[in-house]
Amino acid sequence: MNTTNNALPSPASDAEKAHPAELPVIEVSGLCKEFILHQQGGTRIEALRDVSFHVNAGECVALYGPSGSGKSTMLKALYGNYLPTSGSILVRCSGRETDIAHASPREVSRLRRECISYVSQFLRVIPRVSTLDLVAEPLLAAGCKEEEALRRARNLLQRLNLPERLWNLAPATFSGGEQQRVNIARGFCRPTPVLLLDEPTASLDAMNRKIVVELIREACARGCAVVGIFHDDDTRTAVAHRSVIMHRPGEQGASSLHGKG
Repeated sequence: MNTTNNALPSPASDAEKAHPAELPVIEVSGLCKEFILHQQGGTRIEALRDVSFHVNAGECVALYGPSGSGKSTMLKALYGNYLPTSGSILVRCSGRETDIAHASPREVSRLRRECISYVSQFLRVIPRVSTLDLVAEPLLAAGCKEEEALRRARNLLQRLNLPERLWNLAPATFSGGEQQRVNIARGFCRPTPVLLLDEPTASLDAMNRKIVVELIREACARGCAVVGIFHDDDTRTAVAHRSVIMHRPGEQGASSLHGKG
């Protein structure tokens, strides 16, 4: 899949004005990703071609484009789930600069533990683990005291309107919207320098979409670098400072967007 991208600028965020000399938290350069289907005669599928963009502290950048343009592939490469064919993904946090495209599994694990939170489209349900424990787990893994981790988890679940009667239940039987709210609470519970969002509001009603918008803005305000895929234009426009335009194979030129995004 052939993908190109163009960043659409908007007025500088408060974080950019406050830290004009800082290097970007995320810097993607010439990224390419090709999948090889070994069970189909070695067929090669191009998912990303020469993608470059950066994300500053306190900035939300949206990946924007049609289905099949490589948005989810790009997000998974940022998290270290996909190994790029070529190019680099520099992440600067905890006083280090790490190229995820060439990092060892141990380095990727460290980045996930110290620097990156990821809200995927689907909740990874763990049997017999309660919703409250599932949300608090990233904080506990980072060394937070249990009482404080559970307090933060409760606050987020309450804010996302998940009924308290569900907190001590495993979320396997929850509705899609309820599971997504658990997923969001888990992703936002531990403040990190980098936040990756894969269609976080896709299963939510208008009230809860508004709350997620508030959470994203608060993350940016505390200096988080956010990269997201947003299924609706209203959410993207509400949170994104810039957009990276992704293209399907054979498409030329840049798409245009309206408003802040």
